[in-house]
Amino acid sequence: MSDVADLARSLGEQLRQARQRRGLTLGDVAARTELSAAFLSRLERGEANASIANLIRLSTTLDVPMAQLFGEVRPASPPPTHVLMRRARSNADWIASPNGYAWRRLGGDLHQPLLDAFELEFPPTRRREIALVAHEGEEFLLILSGRIEFQIGAERMVMEAGDSLHFDASIAHQGRNAGETPARMLMVHTRLGASAQVPPIFLALAGTDVKAVRRGGR
Repeated sequence: MSDVADLARSLGEQLRQARQRRGLTLGDVAARTELSAAFLSRLERGEANASIANLIRLSTTLDVPMAQLFGEVRPASPPPTHVLMRRARSNADWIASPNGYAWRRLGGDLHQPLLDAFELEFPPTRRREIALVAHEGEEFLLILSGRIEFQIGAERMVMEAGDSLHFDASIAHQGRNAGETPARMLMVHTRLGASAQVPPIFLALAGTDVKAVRRGGR
C-alpha cells in the first residue's frame, strides 16, 4: 500500500474517532460542514481525498487540531511552554498539492499561541496574475531560496534569498514564483484560530482540490 493510501486511512480513522468522541453522527457532521454524509463516510474509510478547505471545516466542527488528524497527537496537559522542532521530524511533515505548491508547519502548539510559522514552497509558474488574499493580523516573510514576486495592495516587488518583509495582513496580498526553479519562503503570521493550521496564502494558491499527502525529507 502506498504512503498516500496509508495516510488516507489514518486520516479517516482520526476523523471517525473524533466524531464518535463528540457523539455525532455522519448526518450531524454533514449538516455542520455542508459536506455530504456519503462523502464523509468514504473519507472515514480512507476511500476519498479531502481538500485542505474541507479539512479545516472538519477540524473546526470536531474541535480537533489539524496536526492530530495527521497522527501528530500531543499531550493535552500540561500545556507546553516551548516546542522544539527537530529537522528530521519537520522534513517528513510536508503537505503538497497536485499543482506543486507545498508547505510544512513549523510553529508549535503552545497554550493560546499568538503566532504560527510555515515554510512554503512555490513551484515555477508562467502565470503573471496573482489572486490576492487578506486576513487579520500581521505577516513576516523571509525568502529562503529562489525569487518571489510579492504583491501588497497595488504594489509588486521581487524578493530574493535573504530579503524579508513585514506587513499588515489586512491589506490584500499574495506571491508567486518569479524564477525557473522552486522557491521557498518562511512565513510567520498572527495565529487565526483553527485556520492557523494552514497558511492563508497556500489555500488561494493551491486551489480547492488540494490533497493532503505526506512527503519525505527533501
